Amino acid sequence: MNFHCIKSYLSIFGCLGLLITSIAQASEVQDKQAMLLDELIYLEQNWSEADREEFYFIDQGSRLLPYRIFMNLEQADNNNLFSDSFNLLGLGFLPAKKSKNNPDGLPVGFSSNADYIGLTCAACHTQQIKYQDKFIRIDGGQSMIDLVQFQISIEASMKATLDNNDKYTRFENKVLGENASEKKKADLKTQFENYYSIRKENNRRNHSQVPYGYSRLDAFGAILNKALLLTGVKDNFNEPDAPTSYPYIWDTPQHDYVEWDGSQSNSSIGALARNVGEVIGVFGDVEPVTKKWLFYFDGGYPSSIQANNLRDIEKKIATLHSPLWPELFSAIDQEKATAGRVLYENHCLSCHQDINRTDPDRKIKTRMSTLDVIQTDPWMARNALEQTGKTGVFKGKPRFYTVGEILGEEAPALYMVNNLMGGVLKNNPIQSLLAIRDAENAGHPDEIHPPKYVDGEFIERGQEVSEKALLAYKARPMNGIWTGGPFLHNGSVPNLYELLLPADQRSTSFYIGSWEFDPIKVGYVDDERPGSFYFDTTLKGNSNVGHEYGTGDYGTDPFTEDEIWALVEYMKTL
Repeated sequence: MNFHCIKSYLSIFGCLGLLITSIAQASEVQDKQAMLLDELIYLEQNWSEADREEFYFIDQGSRLLPYRIFMNLEQADNNNLFSDSFNLLGLGFLPAKKSKNNPDGLPVGFSSNADYIGLTCAACHTQQIKYQDKFIRIDGGQSMIDLVQFQISIEASMKATLDNNDKYTRFENKVLGENASEKKKADLKTQFENYYSIRKENNRRNHSQVPYGYSRLDAFGAILNKALLLTGVKDNFNEPDAPTSYPYIWDTPQHDYVEWDGSQSNSSIGALARNVGEVIGVFGDVEPVTKKWLFYFDGGYPSSIQANNLRDIEKKIATLHSPLWPELFSAIDQEKATAGRVLYENHCLSCHQDINRTDPDRKIKTRMSTLDVIQTDPWMARNALEQTGKTGVFKGKPRFYTVGEILGEEAPALYMVNNLMGGVLKNNPIQSLLAIRDAENAGHPDEIHPPKYVDGEFIERGQEVSEKALLAYKARPMNGIWTGGPFLHNGSVPNLYELLLPADQRSTSFYIGSWEFDPIKVGYVDDERPGSFYFDTTLKGNSNVGHEYGTGDYGTDPFTEDEIWALVEYMKTL
C-alpha cells in the first residue's frame, strides 16, 4: 500500500485525551447520589444504551496494567481495592453498571480483556454535571477525571504493596490463591516489579511544574514523550507543560480538521491516524521494529492498537448529537436570546459558523486564528511543533515511515510520532484502506487545509502548508458550548460570562472540582472545598488572556453589560 497519502495527516492525536486530579471529594452524600445510576438523567443525543455501552468500554488497545494486577491491587493507605468504585469516583471516573462489555462494573472509560486493563476515549469525553441534587450525564462532553493523579495513585499503591509484606501477601493470594507454587509466585513478583518500574518511569518523564487540575491534560506532550521513549535513548523527553481541556467531541468526524491547533485532517487516512496517535499516548504498546511478512514484505510496526475498533468508534461518534439546554435548568429568556443572536451574527459567526446539529450530512470547515491575532496562551501550539529529541532507533527513517524527510540525530518529537503512526498503519493495511473509504463516505475524500485568520480576514492555505501555520487555534461551531467550561483551549476562564469580558476583568484564579453547575454564568460553580483544585492563571500554560472579541480590541465597540448577558443567553440555545 502507498502510504504517501498519510503525509500531512499523521500529525497526532485523537479523541484526546486523558485526565486530571481527584473529583473534589464532593461529599459522601454526593458520591452516593452519583452512584445511583438508575437516577441519572441522560440528555437526548441520538445514542441508544447499546451505543453508549460500545463507546464506554470498547478495547482500543490501551494497555495500562495486566488485568490481574489492577483488579487485585490495594490502595496505598488502606486495604480496600484500588479498583473500588468510590476510589475511582474520587479520581473523576464515572460509575457504570456491570454489563456484557463491563463484567466487573468498572467506571466509564475502562476497557478490559483477558490480559490487560486500559482506557478508552470515553474516559476523557464523558461528562457529568449536578444541578439541584440531580446528576446529568452528557456523552461526548469533557470529563472531570484527573489522569495525572490517577497514575500517581497507581504508582503509590504499587510501591506500598512492594514495601509492605502483609499487603503484598494479600495481593498475591488474591491473584494466585494461597497454595500457589513458588515459581508462580516468583513470576508474579517479577511481573509486578516490572510494571511498577514502567508506571514510575512514565510519571517521572511526564512530570510538569505546571499543575493540570481537573478536566485538563497535556495529551500532546504525553504522546510526544511516548515517541521519545521508544527511541531507546535515555532521558529523552520534554516537560509536558501545556495542559488543555478535554474538548467535547460531537461533530468531530464532520470537521475537515480537528485538534485545538487544527493539526489533524479527517480526509483520507487522517481520522484513523489521529486515533492511533491517541492510543499511543494512552498506554498503547508499539514495537518500533519493522515486522517482515513472509520474510520480505514490510509489515510496519506491531502494536496493541485495535484499528478496527477505532474505526467503529469514529463512526459511532459521527452519529452523536450535541446536547440541548435541559428543561431542568432555568428557562431561557427568549427575548434576551433574540437580542443575543444579533450580537452573535455581528461578532462570532465569522469564526463559529452555524450548523444543523442533527443533519446527518453536516460538514464543518475549520476556522483558524493565528496566535498573534487571537492572543491566547501559545504553549500548546508551540510545544507541538517546537519540542525536539534524539531520534535513536528512528534515525535514518522517513518521517512518515515510507515517505518524507529522513530523520537525523535529532528531530522534532512530532516527526517520531509521525513515523510511529505510519508504521502502525502499515501494520494494519486492510483497516487503513477501509479508513480511506470511511473518509470518502463521510465527505472528506481529498487533502484540504484549514484557512488561517490574517489581518482581519481568512486566508486559505496553499497546497504546500508550512507547519508554522499550525501556530494557531481552531474555532468550531458553538452547539453544546454551554457544557464546555472552563473555557479557552487551556480551561483558564471559568464561565461564558467571563469569556465575554476584557481579559483584565476575568478571574485570575478560581476553584474547580465541584460538579455543581451554574446556569446563570454558564459553567461550574467556583467553590473552594476539600480536594478542589486552585487554578492559577499566572502560571505558564494557564494564561487567560486573548479572545477579547466584543471588548473593543478588534475595532468594535465593547459590549455593554446587558449585551454580554444577552449573548450568554443566546449561547444557551445552541
